[in-house]
Amino acid sequence: MTEPAPAWDVRIRHASRTDSHCRSINSWVPPVVELLWRTARASTLARFFPFSSHNSLRLRTSSDFETAETLGPCIVYCYDDFKAPDRRPEYWVWDVWPQDPSREPVLRTYDVEAAVRELELLTADFTPAA
Repeated sequence: MTEPAPAWDVRIRHASRTDSHCRSINSWVPPVVELLWRTARASTLARFFPFSSHNSLRLRTSSDFETAETLGPCIVYCYDDFKAPDRRPEYWVWDVWPQDPSREPVLRTYDVEAAVRELELLTADFTPAA
């Protein structure tokens, strides 16, 4: 079984480049990747294997994408109002991958630490593959 630490380290190493790119093109994706990944890496979420799906932090139970369970709970990040001059990055914590438009996030916050804490609670009963 592969350890999750290297997967986190790679994500963090590339996050500043992603943030820089988002700033340079005035992207609708806020430049919060490095902050989010570092905060999550320092939490109990580090026991899982991280991956991203455009503007989200997602987790798997192992590094094997064919056999790993993808956890439903995740964090999606976006701007509260992209067109506003004082727009702020917002973190939406979901208990399931947000494909159903009738569902609402469990938490919407500007605080990355609060978002990570909520995701820790939502993933507390999940166990990484042995």
